[in-house]
Amino acid sequence: MEELNKEFGCKFTLFIPSNYHGKYPLSKHKDWVEFWKLKDWVELAAHGHYHQCEANNIGECEFFEINNNLLAEERIAKCLTEWSAVNVKPRGWRNPGWLAHPEAVKVIGKYFDYAAIHEQHNNGMSWECKTLIGHDGIHQTDSIQLYNKDTFMFQSHIAGKTNDNNWTEENYENFRNVLLFLQEQYDLEYKTLGELV
Repeated sequence: MEELNKEFGCKFTLFIPSNYHGKYPLSKHKDWVEFWKLKDWVELAAHGHYHQCEANNIGECEFFEINNNLLAEERIAKCLTEWSAVNVKPRGWRNPGWLAHPEAVKVIGKYFDYAAIHEQHNNGMSWECKTLIGHDGIHQTDSIQLYNKDTFMFQSHIAGKTNDNNWTEENYENFRNVLLFLQEQYDLEYKTLGELV
């Protein structure tokens, strides 16, 4: 990501679970958070609390199984407590696994300025915050879309066995070539998602 920032001026919004799988609370990894906070081309945003689900048949869609306001409020409170411990108030949100229950969406929107959503999974829901639609992966080349007539939005994962869009050398080179192509076709201005709101 740093190389892409140097070459193109790319900016990134990092969506981070506040206590991934109950093993990595942000409050215990302040140095890691500080590392990212020092980069003016990075925005830190919320990506659930645990990321994982209690049910084992719906993947890692933490807020899809949260089907009432009370549970959603409790989980968001845990999430924001961890963020507060590292002196960050995230403006943005992305659902783990893209999905969220409509009751959870009612709560999420009260606490964030925007939600980055998938056009097929969450677009018909009513959010109390601004929504930004986009889901093209850094590994894609032929199905890249222009959202809202003026925005390309790419997403990736730092790691994960089931994700095609991890930051591998191959995906880095692919994404770099996509950016080179897009620069020939468009006058690009790189922004974090928070800068679009």
